[in-house]
Amino acid sequence: MVQQRKVIFFDLGETLVTQNIEDNMVTRNALREISPILPKRVSPERMFELYRDGYKINEKLRSTHHVEIPIQVWMRQLLERIIENNPSDELVSKAIKIVVRARATNGVAFDDAHSTIKKLSRRDVKLGIISNVSSHEVAMGILDNVRLTKYFDEIVTSARVGIRKPDPGIFRYALMQFKARPKEAVMVGDSEIHDIGGGYISGLKTVLVDRRHRVENSLADYHFSSLRDASRERFC
Repeated sequence: MVQQRKVIFFDLGETLVTQNIEDNMVTRNALREISPILPKRVSPERMFELYRDGYKINEKLRSTHHVEIPIQVWMRQLLERIIENNPSDELVSKAIKIVVRARATNGVAFDDAHSTIKKLSRRDVKLGIISNVSSHEVAMGILDNVRLTKYFDEIVTSARVGIRKPDPGIFRYALMQFKARPKEAVMVGDSEIHDIGGGYISGLKTVLVDRRHRVENSLADYHFSSLRDASRERFC
């Protein structure tokens, strides 16, 4: 048992929610929907190839430098490669809306998410989200669709902050929103690198939710296989 905390931060993907359909399939479906509104004919298969090429480049930047490449940037880059010309602002906006809707509606809450968050919301502690995601609207859409938004006081995303976990910067920004010190906060997540490693070097208590039993020796202060198991312990 740890001392009373002021705020508990949760990761979003694979901690509170998972995907109904595999991410690449969601992206393929979104690109098929974008295809008819392009000013030139390009097959969805070719569009996906170009998307994957760009994703690999952007993901290397993200993982190496912990910076976010927001959807407004990578979508414009993608459309430039697809149509071999500068896309209009209207086209970029429409394409972003299609992708955001597809990804937001693909989120499904784990069966222990609501009960855990509802239980914590009754206690004298604030709740927040710290999520690596290129679109803040996707994170908000997922939370709205799974009916968890109302429980969280702040939703901090790399899309808004520009910095990704495990960089301490995004944790410090989140702490500032609650006027909390690191020792007054807990980070709950599924990633040993992003959530636990980032939380650890930022001075937060950490809780690993290892649903797939991937981690043997964790830096986390607490290590559980589900939120249900974690909720049985007073980790704040």
